[in-house]
Amino acid sequence: MAIRDGRPVRFTPKGLCDAFDATDAFQGACELLSNLVFDQANPEVVVSRPGVGTPQTSFASFTSPTFVSVQITIGAMVYGMVSTARTPGFDEPFAYNLLTNTFVTISGVTSANVPTSPPTTGAWTPPTMAVISTYIIVTHPGFSGAGANFFGAINIANPAAPVWSSQNLTTNPLTSVPTSVANFNNRAYYSNGNVLNFSDPLTPLIRTNATQAVTLGDPTPITAQSGLPIQTTSAGVIGALVVFKGSSIWQVSGDPATNNLALNYISLTTGCNAPRSVCQGPFGILFIGVDAPYALSFLGTLQALSHSPGSAMPPDLQVPFQNTTQSTRISGCFSGNIYRVCVPTQLSGISQTNDYWFDIRRLRWSGPHSFPYDCASQFGNGFILSGIGSGAALFLSPSLPTPTSSFNDNGAEILVHIRSSAFPKTQQMAEVQVIESTQEFASSGASVNYNITAQDSQGNTINSTFVVTPSQGVTWGGGAVWGGGAVWSTPAIIPRVYNIPWGIPLVFQKMSLDITASSSASISIGTFFARYQNTGYTNVE
Repeated sequence: MAIRDGRPVRFTPKGLCDAFDATDAFQGACELLSNLVFDQANPEVVVSRPGVGTPQTSFASFTSPTFVSVQITIGAMVYGMVSTARTPGFDEPFAYNLLTNTFVTISGVTSANVPTSPPTTGAWTPPTMAVISTYIIVTHPGFSGAGANFFGAINIANPAAPVWSSQNLTTNPLTSVPTSVANFNNRAYYSNGNVLNFSDPLTPLIRTNATQAVTLGDPTPITAQSGLPIQTTSAGVIGALVVFKGSSIWQVSGDPATNNLALNYISLTTGCNAPRSVCQGPFGILFIGVDAPYALSFLGTLQALSHSPGSAMPPDLQVPFQNTTQSTRISGCFSGNIYRVCVPTQLSGISQTNDYWFDIRRLRWSGPHSFPYDCASQFGNGFILSGIGSGAALFLSPSLPTPTSSFNDNGAEILVHIRSSAFPKTQQMAEVQVIESTQEFASSGASVNYNITAQDSQGNTINSTFVVTPSQGVTWGGGAVWGGGAVWSTPAIIPRVYNIPWGIPLVFQKMSLDITASSSASISIGTFFARYQNTGYTNVE
């Protein structure tokens, strides 16, 4: 017999948010979507995040490697700097081919032309890399600023035989070690304090005129640079260099060669102290500000990165970034349809390093994901990651699961964990009870054990249970079992409704749903339904 006066309530996971209560957030708000991503074929389902598996390389051919401080991926080649005992306490350049899984030797490296290794904790000035003409320019806080040790240059005119050197600009040299570099109009733009010094076109090692410099506003230092196409009403799309300071954003456009070099401010109140969070996406530059994640559009419009761009609603996720314990250690990258950001933060009094993904098609966040990193670069529709926590290693992190995906991180098992924000208030000012509830799960291949917990508003357990999905797939051989009875999984994951076998009625004013399982290709979590019944009393003291 059905419950009298029951009212069905639906929860479908739609995205991560800061809110503990979904009433004033959005339908499907979650406190946790850990190691889960949105199923691109089914808007009601979340599936396992693909793991990073084993390293693409662990730098075994290097002498006692410890930490990759910066990297950039160009085609199938990863270039970067790694600390080794070849020159103890110093970084050296590397080049790794992702297709052949081999290192390309970089010549010219000596103990006198490499930078000291940066600290692995605390505040730092992150090294940067940019490609200008046939050079990869490397800025690094470990360069001494003595002689020619101002920045590094990898000559890739012959990609099979790259050559390393430390440099300073000739004719009109830099007077201090630059903190960042970017390519704009085929010139290398070097930041020194609040000044951008730029090279000649296609020659990043030469500055012919001392006037090849732009001073940005107040004396506070430049923190980051990024190119951005800008849409204008008079000239169509033009190139621009967006330059960040701690509390302002500037735009450099034009060039001395065409007598139209110009400097304008975009914002004098919003800036960026997280240099590695700055990256280009399909609708502009994405970065982490002091109060929230932001997007700077091609029209020069600055707005919070949100499910409703341009609205007055706050971003779904901002607390982890506001509570960062070291903004200069935030690392971000864009690939496929994912902007991902790894941030050291403090949540509920606990220090942690969390990886969050923003899906630009769904306009929603997922996370926190459990693999930390310090460097990220785009490769195909995935990411190349490295981090001090994993030692000197490069990992391939796909943005979407595939039939060949691994579901472990460097050998460690991944746990998927979804916790809803408290379900929206019933507006009845009464305790409710739930006896009947259902949950959509799906599996393809192996059986999955889903642990399910109902929690009250303080995180206390109301009741716990589990649902085990059966193996799904096609068995070869009809009546005769081929291959010892192995079940072959089907490519489609179609959700199925399961009754949740609670041991007792759930009585609460506010409830959240908590589900955990071991990550695998079989994981698929969809809609939860519960039938609420008003108990007739207001509260349980």
